[in-house]
Amino acid sequence: MDEDKSEKIITPCTKECVMNREGYCTGCLRDIREIADWAGMTNKERQRVMAKLAERKAALLRSEKVRASGA
Repeated sequence: MDEDKSEKIITPCTKECVMNREGYCTGCLRDIREIADWAGMTNKERQRVMAKLAERKAALLRSEKVRASGA
């Protein structure tokens, strides 16, 4: 399917826009460059960002479990 004819992947923005110490938005987990570039990205580029977000979320959950366990 042509890029222009396919539906765009919608933004993961949750309107909780606060950047954390690691440089990621606490709402959507994107960095400032990903947020700024989103509107001009192709679906392929957006898919790559979405995959990174899943990885970041998993890493965040792992680190929270470690903190909660006192390790």
